[in-house]
Amino acid sequence: MDNAKSKSSEHHAGLAGLLDPFTKARITHLVDLAGKRCLEVGAGGGSIAVWLAEQVGPAGSVVATDLKPQHIPPHERLTVLAHDLTAEPIPGGPYDVIHCRLVLHHLPSRRDILRRLVQALAPGGVLINEDWASDHPEEVLATAPTAEAAELYTLYLRIAGEKGFAAAGTDRGWARRVHGVMVEEGLVDVSTLITATSWTGGSVGARMTAAIADQLRDKLIAAGMTVEQLEQLRNLLDDPRLAVFTFPLYSTAGWAPRGEHT
Repeated sequence: MDNAKSKSSEHHAGLAGLLDPFTKARITHLVDLAGKRCLEVGAGGGSIAVWLAEQVGPAGSVVATDLKPQHIPPHERLTVLAHDLTAEPIPGGPYDVIHCRLVLHHLPSRRDILRRLVQALAPGGVLINEDWASDHPEEVLATAPTAEAAELYTLYLRIAGEKGFAAAGTDRGWARRVHGVMVEEGLVDVSTLITATSWTGGSVGARMTAAIADQLRDKLIAAGMTVEQLEQLRNLLDDPRLAVFTFPLYSTAGWAPRGEHT
């Protein structure tokens, strides 16, 4: 997703509404953030980066990166950097906490990037990666107002997944492999927590989906969806009779061994 597109703010707001409560609870459970040096990778709208800056207190610091970081709000303990994970070294470090959400599964060099993030950890630091496992789109539709509406939403999911994401390099099953990759890269006490929820038409999840569909509009049409179908999809996303499960979010955390830099 391109942060420069007009619907990107709605996309970020939707992700924050759906996922921030879980992400904040997960990080808080894993580590006391006071005084920590943190890196937020692919910060998007910046909601987690700003929250981290609030939590680390005056002795801590946060670096937030994104390819196009214009949506990240300022904070006195937050340094915002325009950064290309695929082409540039990890900035700064070492870090006590590195968090990335819905980033690596989009990038073909994800394994190499994860390795470099591991290397940027301080001894005893934690890397937290959160990605959706989105390779079973047939499982997310709970209910729709009509059979035709169900077919339309299923069509959208299939085309968006195949032509909008997989064709652009997204590995929709990567989330399930992160745990093993972290172990292979030398992290210890690796753990994974999996969460999902449901949303209905008109809710924050529906608005996020509408924003994604708008950003993918050209690709959806090129793949065979009609303008009429996209308008029907927008109307469906406002219908409270639509209920959809989110893809399972895999939150995987691993720790750098103490006493040595990874």
